[in-house]
Amino acid sequence: MSEIQDSINNVVEAPTGVSRRRFIQGAAAASAGAAVIGLSACGGDDSGASVGINGKTLRIATGKQVHPAAPWETSDGSLFILSNVGEWLAYQLADGTLEPRIAESWESNADATSWTFKIREGVLFNDGTPLTVDDIVYTFTSIFTADPSRSKGIFEGTLLPEGVVKVDENTIRFDLLKPTGNFPYSVASTSYGMCIIKNGADGGKAWTETMISAGPWKMESYVETEKTVFVKNEFYWDSNFKPEFDRLELVQFVSLATALPQLNTGEIDFAAQINAADALALDQEKFTVGTVKAGAGFAHVHMRCNFGPFMDKRVRQAAALTLDREGYVAGVLSGIGGVVGNDSVMDPYPTADKSVPQRTKDIEAAKALMAEAGVPNGFDVQLSSWARDDINNYAEFIKTSFAEIGINVELVIDGSDGGGAVYYTYDPYPSEKGKVFEYDNNSWLASNLGIVDWAGRGVPDQYLLREWRSTADWSAAQLWDDNLDAAIDEYISGTSFEVQQAASKKIQELSLDLTPYILAYTSNLVTAGRKGLEGVVVNAMGQIDARNAKNA
Repeated sequence: MSEIQDSINNVVEAPTGVSRRRFIQGAAAASAGAAVIGLSACGGDDSGASVGINGKTLRIATGKQVHPAAPWETSDGSLFILSNVGEWLAYQLADGTLEPRIAESWESNADATSWTFKIREGVLFNDGTPLTVDDIVYTFTSIFTADPSRSKGIFEGTLLPEGVVKVDENTIRFDLLKPTGNFPYSVASTSYGMCIIKNGADGGKAWTETMISAGPWKMESYVETEKTVFVKNEFYWDSNFKPEFDRLELVQFVSLATALPQLNTGEIDFAAQINAADALALDQEKFTVGTVKAGAGFAHVHMRCNFGPFMDKRVRQAAALTLDREGYVAGVLSGIGGVVGNDSVMDPYPTADKSVPQRTKDIEAAKALMAEAGVPNGFDVQLSSWARDDINNYAEFIKTSFAEIGINVELVIDGSDGGGAVYYTYDPYPSEKGKVFEYDNNSWLASNLGIVDWAGRGVPDQYLLREWRSTADWSAAQLWDDNLDAAIDEYISGTSFEVQQAASKKIQELSLDLTPYILAYTSNLVTAGRKGLEGVVVNAMGQIDARNAKNA
């Protein structure tokens, strides 16, 4: 039996006819720090199954949060909540570009070491008080001292608190430590914990009691890990914001076995992300299925480079050569759930150099590399991750594939919601150049082999700085390579397509040579909504924009 057929068999329907797959929160572990999967109960009111249809309330099924929906603490499915109550200087659209929000415009100096943002006049928080440049300065400086602070790593080596400068009442400037050509993405919704909060506010869990920000919706009630109800923010800055729905509910689910029936009856209007096979199985006359390209989002398989059986790059190369990438995308992902990856976060982006060869399955070459590395008969290793159906399928695919060259994989899957009990305990944390965790405790940053979920971003900068560079705080592979660091720095500082593409080629080639991560595919977000519902847009991050939602 092939590894593809083996993986397909793992996603067949249960005897009840209801899929066993869990709801995917694929974009949210943007942070790579945590992930999905929610509560089984669906909230509701007494109006019954046609709430969305009669125009009162729009209900959207999402994955589960693990951490509080608070700017300083979010690193998981709570980004769904923040995406509706929060507002950023700019917002990533579904096509990966940035839309001005609190900032009307921005520009850099000649070498991109300083970026100036003009702030929109008349923006109010959802309690009716003015949003000022002082609030923006506080938002971007508070994360350097907050504990916990899951967004601090975004600016590691790029920005210090003193570089956040109030120019005047309508202008803020970021003076950077080094040139950064794509810096606006760092202060946009792609850094989803960086929605603007009030000067002096506690951005930790206490913030969830009020959720004061400047987004289009205002929190009415919040039951952590279950449901958040929003009403229209009457103070929202955009006068064109006139949604047809009075309320927006984000309902968290543990599995589609509970979400799909309510989607079919109309109790749920829209699923923010589901498995491709489940989406294609819906009645196409009743539902609209959509896909969004997610950049280098989704599952990055790390092989730890400074400890354990993958220290020799030839072993890592051999492992990567065992995967039938095209077969997995066509079979398990039904052809619409992703695109073939080439073990680099650069490949999905326009700056990628297409002349770099695509890695394909080659067992003969893989066995030769294993022999050269001194492990011709393979070895035993644990693959650590957490229980989510798409992750489970991928883990089984890796296990079956690696077995062809004698790498015997034991799956150690954390069954807690979002992996909060073991895999995403943030212990140890962070990764740090020169510091070796000489053990495997099946957690994210101390596992020899593991799967980490990333949100989809319009540029690869955060993957490069937080995962691939030697100084990265979320480097599960813990590769320390001066040549790769130099290529990353060249890309980050690039201010032209040509410079970034030249740097991208170096990163792509080094990624194939060093192989700290396997990206057998990159994800497409797949959504499903009832026919007649228009204007709900999900971006590659999994952030939900329902500002223009209406019934056709």
